[in-house]
Amino acid sequence: TAKGYYLNSSCDVVDQVKWLHKVNPYYLVTHPSNLLALVQETQRQGLHYENLQDIRTVGEALPVGLRELVKETLNAKLVDCYSSQEVGYIALQCPEHEHYHVQSESLYLEVVDEAGAPCKPGEMGKILVTSLRNFATPIIRYDIGDLGVLGDACPCGRGLPVLQQAIGRVRNMLQLPDGNKRWPNLGFKEIMSVASIRQFQVVQHELERLELKLIVDPVLTAKQEEKLKNILRKYLN
Repeated sequence: TAKGYYLNSSCDVVDQVKWLHKVNPYYLVTHPSNLLALVQETQRQGLHYENLQDIRTVGEALPVGLRELVKETLNAKLVDCYSSQEVGYIALQCPEHEHYHVQSESLYLEVVDEAGAPCKPGEMGKILVTSLRNFATPIIRYDIGDLGVLGDACPCGRGLPVLQQAIGRVRNMLQLPDGNKRWPNLGFKEIMSVASIRQFQVVQHELERLELKLIVDPVLTAKQEEKLKNILRKYLN
């Protein structure tokens, strides 16, 4: 019912923000990682999008805290969906809550532990998907490489199964000294508040050695570096 605009997200973030401010959209669709960069650059430039109401994120796991950051800085609602190239839409965010409804009309979703047993609501496990519509090249109990958490029945009244959270790729798990693995929630919101950090990456080179890579402007002070180390220690304990 209105004009649509497209800009490749591989463009420089500074140029993306200038373009967004010029277009001044009501709705925005992008990847979570790109959205985080847009929020940071928008803050840096002190800009405001008067029309922006709703942001849709696709293609990646949604980082913890990004919803709140978008609400605080852009005064917009973030709506996420979970999909893949193999089976299309897997789960869509509930209109009334932040969890997701599995699209059971087109696929069957399971969350299983390392032994292949079904996980209970609240337990993290591997996501398996079975397509109910692909008759040419069947996909049955396909390990898509993601981790997820099932939820209890949704109070909204929709009968579709609840996926509480689609956490992200199995390969991005943090290996702990005791042999266990966990999703590395390292407090990115706190990290980004320490300084003008454009991007950061945490690399686990060895079992007990992590490296925090940063793109910053200006260079960090010794006090800021120590604060970042303390944030990582807090979330790793």
